[in-house]
Amino acid sequence: MVYMLEATYPGTKIIEASTLFIERLKSDPMPEYVKLLDSYAFAGGDGIRAILFYEVDDGKVIEGRDYIARGVINMLKNVEGYKADFLTVYPLAEAFQIIDMQAPGV
Repeated sequence: MVYMLEATYPGTKIIEASTLFIERLKSDPMPEYVKLLDSYAFAGGDGIRAILFYEVDDGKVIEGRDYIARGVINMLKNVEGYKADFLTVYPLAEAFQIIDMQAPGV
């Protein structure tokens, strides 16, 4: 299963947020059933926007979501102005299967 985490926080909190992210990976390393597929960060709008794509092994979906959620909660508690959306992402072919259709070859 693929999940997308989209987070924003004020530009004045960039050092604080970055340090917290690194510290969390040291104290609570990513388990083998959670993989960070891609991550992007850019400035704009209200400050910093980060988008991360995680893949969680099918047999460990609950544990994987909990791991990612702990990181989000840690940021929410410690970085003023931090906001996040955590979404399940479906490859186009799988999204079409959910509605009993076949994805077009695009």
